[in-house]
Amino acid sequence: MYVDAHAHLCDGKYQGDIETLVNKYREVGVELVINSGYDLPSSMLVMQNSEKYGDMFFTAGVHPDEAKTLDNRSIDRLIEIVRHKKCVGVGEIGFDFYWNKSTEEEQIFAFEKQMEIADHLNLPFVVHSRDASKKTVDFLKDRKSLIKRGFLMHCYSESAETAKIYQDLGGYFSFGGVITFKNAKKGDVIKSIDKDRILTETDCPYLAPHPFRGTLNDSSKVVYVTKKISEIWDKSEEETAKIIRENTRRLFGV
Repeated sequence: MYVDAHAHLCDGKYQGDIETLVNKYREVGVELVINSGYDLPSSMLVMQNSEKYGDMFFTAGVHPDEAKTLDNRSIDRLIEIVRHKKCVGVGEIGFDFYWNKSTEEEQIFAFEKQMEIADHLNLPFVVHSRDASKKTVDFLKDRKSLIKRGFLMHCYSESAETAKIYQDLGGYFSFGGVITFKNAKKGDVIKSIDKDRILTETDCPYLAPHPFRGTLNDSSKVVYVTKKISEIWDKSEEETAKIIRENTRRLFGV
Protein backbone atom coordinates (compact mmCIF):
# COMPACT_ATOMS: atom_id res chain seq x y z
CA MET A 1 0.00 0.00 0.00
CA TYR A 2 2.99 2.32 -0.36
CA VAL A 3 2.43 5.76 -1.89
CA ASP A 4 4.80 8.16 -3.61
CA ALA A 5 2.87 11.43 -3.43
CA HIS A 6 5.47 13.54 -5.24
CA ALA A 7 7.71 12.18 -7.99
CA HIS A 8 9.29 13.30 -11.24
CA LEU A 9 9.45 10.03 -13.17
CA CYS A 10 9.51 11.97 -16.45
CA ASP A 11 12.80 13.67 -15.60
CA GLY A 12 15.43 13.49 -18.32
CA LYS A 13 17.81 11.67 -15.97
CA TYR A 14 15.77 8.50 -16.59
CA GLN A 15 16.27 8.78 -20.36
CA GLY A 16 12.61 8.06 -21.02
CA ASP A 17 12.64 4.56 -19.53
CA ILE A 18 9.31 4.92 -17.73
CA GLU A 19 8.37 1.25 -18.13
CA THR A 20 11.32 0.05 -16.06
CA LEU A 21 10.52 2.57 -13.32
CA VAL A 22 6.88 1.48 -13.16
CA ASN A 23 7.78 -2.21 -12.97
CA LYS A 24 10.33 -1.46 -10.27
CA TYR A 25 7.91 0.33 -7.94
CA ARG A 26 5.15 -2.21 -8.50
CA GLU A 27 7.48 -5.05 -7.51
CA VAL A 28 7.93 -3.61 -4.00
CA GLY A 29 4.25 -2.84 -3.40
CA VAL A 30 3.93 0.83 -4.36
CA GLU A 31 0.30 1.14 -5.46
CA LEU A 32 0.06 4.85 -6.23
CA VAL A 33 2.44 7.43 -7.70
CA ILE A 34 1.63 11.10 -8.22
CA ASN A 35 3.96 12.71 -10.75
CA SER A 36 4.44 16.44 -10.43
CA GLY A 37 4.87 18.91 -13.27
CA TYR A 38 7.15 21.90 -12.86
CA ASP A 39 6.48 23.74 -16.14
CA LEU A 40 4.15 23.34 -19.11
CA PRO A 41 6.22 20.72 -21.02
CA SER A 42 6.71 18.52 -17.94
CA SER A 43 3.04 18.92 -16.98
CA MET A 44 2.04 17.69 -20.42
CA LEU A 45 4.45 14.77 -20.14
CA VAL A 46 3.18 13.60 -16.75
CA MET A 47 -0.37 13.90 -18.09
CA GLN A 48 0.49 11.66 -21.04
CA ASN A 49 2.16 9.07 -18.83
CA SER A 50 -0.79 9.00 -16.44
CA GLU A 51 -2.93 7.89 -19.37
CA LYS A 52 -0.74 4.79 -19.82
CA TYR A 53 -0.70 3.53 -16.21
CA GLY A 54 -3.72 3.06 -13.97
CA ASP A 55 -1.71 3.56 -10.75
CA MET A 56 -0.18 6.85 -11.90
CA PHE A 57 -1.80 10.27 -11.40
CA PHE A 58 -0.33 13.73 -11.70
CA THR A 59 -0.31 17.36 -10.63
CA ALA A 60 0.35 20.15 -13.12
CA GLY A 61 1.94 23.49 -12.41
CA VAL A 62 4.76 25.97 -12.88
CA HIS A 63 7.58 25.80 -10.30
CA PRO A 64 8.80 29.13 -8.88
CA ASP A 65 12.07 28.74 -10.81
CA GLU A 66 9.98 28.79 -14.00
CA ALA A 67 7.56 31.51 -12.84
CA LYS A 68 8.85 33.89 -15.50
CA THR A 69 7.33 31.60 -18.16
CA LEU A 70 3.76 32.03 -16.89
CA ASP A 71 1.67 34.44 -18.96
CA ASN A 72 -1.97 34.57 -20.07
CA ARG A 73 -1.39 32.11 -22.91
CA SER A 74 0.41 29.55 -20.75
CA ILE A 75 -2.20 29.98 -18.00
CA ASP A 76 -4.92 28.97 -20.47
CA ARG A 77 -2.92 25.89 -21.51
CA LEU A 78 -2.25 24.98 -17.89
CA ILE A 79 -5.96 25.11 -17.11
CA GLU A 80 -6.61 22.69 -19.98
CA ILE A 81 -4.09 20.24 -18.53
CA VAL A 82 -5.41 20.57 -14.98
CA ARG A 83 -8.91 19.69 -16.20
CA HIS A 84 -7.66 16.22 -17.21
CA LYS A 85 -9.45 13.42 -15.36
CA LYS A 86 -6.22 12.11 -13.82
CA CYS A 87 -4.95 15.47 -12.58
CA VAL A 88 -5.36 15.53 -8.80
CA GLY A 89 -3.88 18.93 -7.98
CA VAL A 90 -2.03 22.05 -9.06
CA GLY A 91 1.69 22.12 -8.52
CA GLU A 92 4.34 22.28 -7.74
CA ILE A 93 4.02 25.99 -7.09
CA GLY A 94 5.40 28.39 -4.50
CA PHE A 95 8.57 30.33 -3.69
CA ASP A 96 12.26 29.57 -4.15
CA PHE A 97 14.67 32.26 -2.99
CA TYR A 98 17.67 29.93 -3.02
CA TRP A 99 18.18 29.84 -6.78
CA ASN A 100 16.27 33.06 -7.60
CA LYS A 101 15.78 31.96 -11.20
CA SER A 102 12.63 34.10 -11.37
CA THR A 103 12.11 37.47 -9.69
CA GLU A 104 10.07 37.80 -6.53
CA GLU A 105 7.35 39.61 -8.48
CA GLU A 106 7.20 36.80 -11.06
CA GLN A 107 6.98 34.20 -8.30
CA ILE A 108 4.19 36.07 -6.51
CA PHE A 109 2.20 36.36 -9.74
CA ALA A 110 2.63 32.66 -10.60
CA PHE A 111 1.84 31.42 -7.07
CA GLU A 112 -1.35 33.45 -6.78
CA LYS A 113 -2.61 32.66 -10.29
CA GLN A 114 -2.14 28.94 -9.74
CA MET A 115 -3.84 29.05 -6.35
CA GLU A 116 -6.76 30.69 -8.13
CA ILE A 117 -6.82 27.85 -10.68
CA ALA A 118 -6.86 25.26 -7.89
CA ASP A 119 -9.66 27.09 -6.14
CA HIS A 120 -11.70 27.47 -9.34
CA LEU A 121 -11.36 23.77 -10.20
CA ASN A 122 -11.84 22.59 -6.60
CA LEU A 123 -8.41 20.96 -6.34
CA PRO A 124 -5.63 20.99 -3.74
CA PHE A 125 -2.25 22.48 -4.61
CA VAL A 126 1.34 21.41 -3.94
CA VAL A 127 3.74 23.94 -2.42
CA HIS A 128 7.48 24.20 -2.97
CA SER A 129 9.07 26.51 -0.39
CA ARG A 130 12.83 27.01 -0.23
CA ASP A 131 14.46 29.80 1.75
CA ALA A 132 10.98 31.30 1.90
CA SER A 133 9.32 30.12 5.12
CA LYS A 134 7.94 33.44 6.39
CA LYS A 135 7.04 34.60 2.90
CA THR A 136 5.11 31.38 2.24
CA VAL A 137 3.28 31.48 5.57
CA ASP A 138 2.25 35.12 5.16
CA PHE A 139 1.25 34.56 1.53
CA LEU A 140 -1.04 31.64 2.40
CA LYS A 141 -2.53 33.44 5.40
CA ASP A 142 -3.43 36.39 3.18
CA ARG A 143 -5.14 34.06 0.71
CA LYS A 144 -7.03 31.73 3.02
CA SER A 145 -10.14 32.16 0.89
CA LEU A 146 -8.38 30.26 -1.92
CA ILE A 147 -7.67 27.23 0.27
CA LYS A 148 -10.79 25.10 0.12
CA ARG A 149 -9.36 21.68 -0.76
CA GLY A 150 -6.16 21.88 1.24
CA PHE A 151 -2.54 21.88 0.12
CA LEU A 152 0.61 19.80 0.42
CA MET A 153 3.89 21.17 1.76
CA HIS A 154 6.10 18.88 -0.25
CA CYS A 155 9.49 17.77 1.10
CA TYR A 156 8.73 19.61 4.34
CA SER A 157 11.88 20.97 5.99
CA GLU A 158 10.66 23.71 8.32
CA SER A 159 9.96 23.77 12.06
CA ALA A 160 7.26 22.14 14.16
CA GLU A 161 5.93 25.60 15.04
CA THR A 162 5.57 26.55 11.39
CA ALA A 163 3.97 23.18 10.64
CA LYS A 164 1.22 24.04 13.13
CA ILE A 165 0.45 27.23 11.18
CA TYR A 166 0.31 25.36 7.88
CA GLN A 167 -1.85 22.64 9.40
CA ASP A 168 -4.34 25.20 10.73
CA LEU A 169 -4.57 26.62 7.20
CA GLY A 170 -5.44 23.19 5.77
CA GLY A 171 -1.96 21.91 5.05
CA TYR A 172 -0.66 18.38 4.68
CA PHE A 173 3.03 17.45 4.72
CA SER A 174 5.07 15.00 2.67
CA PHE A 175 8.47 13.71 3.70
CA GLY A 176 11.10 12.07 1.54
CA GLY A 177 14.51 10.47 1.71
CA VAL A 178 16.04 13.29 3.76
CA ILE A 179 14.38 11.95 6.93
CA THR A 180 16.50 8.77 6.64
CA PHE A 181 19.81 10.66 6.68
CA LYS A 182 21.84 10.24 9.85
CA ASN A 183 21.87 13.96 10.71
CA ALA A 184 18.30 14.69 9.63
CA LYS A 185 16.75 15.00 13.12
CA LYS A 186 13.21 15.22 11.70
CA GLY A 187 11.59 12.94 14.27
CA ASP A 188 10.31 15.69 16.56
CA VAL A 189 8.82 17.62 13.64
CA ILE A 190 7.04 14.54 12.33
CA LYS A 191 5.74 13.70 15.81
CA SER A 192 4.38 17.25 16.17
CA ILE A 193 2.15 16.90 13.09
CA ASP A 194 -1.18 15.08 13.27
CA LYS A 195 -0.84 11.61 11.79
CA ASP A 196 -3.73 12.24 9.43
CA ARG A 197 -1.76 15.01 7.69
CA ILE A 198 1.39 13.12 6.70
CA LEU A 199 2.25 11.67 3.28
CA THR A 200 5.34 10.01 1.82
CA GLU A 201 7.24 11.08 -1.29
CA THR A 202 10.55 10.55 -3.07
CA ASP A 203 10.93 13.78 -5.10
CA CYS A 204 12.82 11.44 -7.43
CA PRO A 205 15.20 11.51 -9.19
CA TYR A 206 16.52 13.60 -6.28
CA LEU A 207 17.10 12.92 -2.57
CA ALA A 208 17.52 9.15 -2.55
CA PRO A 209 17.15 7.76 0.99
CA HIS A 210 19.85 6.05 3.03
CA PRO A 211 21.57 3.74 2.08
CA PHE A 212 21.25 5.03 -1.50
CA ARG A 213 22.11 8.66 -0.77
CA GLY A 214 23.79 10.33 -3.73
CA THR A 215 22.40 7.89 -6.31
CA LEU A 216 19.50 8.21 -8.75
CA ASN A 217 16.26 8.00 -6.77
CA ASP A 218 13.02 6.37 -7.95
CA SER A 219 9.53 5.66 -6.60
CA SER A 220 10.37 2.17 -5.33
CA LYS A 221 12.52 3.77 -2.62
CA VAL A 222 9.51 5.36 -0.93
CA VAL A 223 9.45 2.09 1.04
CA TYR A 224 12.47 3.34 3.04
CA VAL A 225 10.71 6.60 3.85
CA THR A 226 7.63 4.75 5.06
CA LYS A 227 9.78 2.49 7.22
CA LYS A 228 11.45 5.51 8.85
CA ILE A 229 8.09 7.12 9.64
CA SER A 230 6.86 3.84 11.14
CA GLU A 231 9.88 3.89 13.47
CA ILE A 232 9.19 7.50 14.48
CA TRP A 233 5.52 6.69 15.10
CA ASP A 234 6.35 3.39 16.82
CA LYS A 235 3.85 1.61 14.60
CA SER A 236 4.14 -1.32 12.24
CA GLU A 237 5.14 -0.55 8.69
CA GLU A 238 1.84 -1.96 7.47
CA GLU A 239 -0.24 0.26 9.76
CA THR A 240 1.85 3.29 8.84
CA ALA A 241 1.39 2.60 5.12
CA LYS A 242 -2.39 2.32 5.59
CA ILE A 243 -2.57 5.66 7.40
CA ILE A 244 -0.52 7.37 4.71
CA ARG A 245 -2.59 5.77 1.95
CA GLU A 246 -5.79 7.12 3.54
CA ASN A 247 -4.26 10.57 3.98
CA THR A 248 -3.40 10.61 0.28
CA ARG A 249 -6.92 9.64 -0.62
CA ARG A 250 -8.35 12.37 1.59
CA LEU A 251 -6.18 15.12 0.11
CA PHE A 252 -6.01 14.10 -3.55
CA GLY A 253 -9.16 12.01 -3.93
CA VAL A 254 -7.36 8.92 -5.25
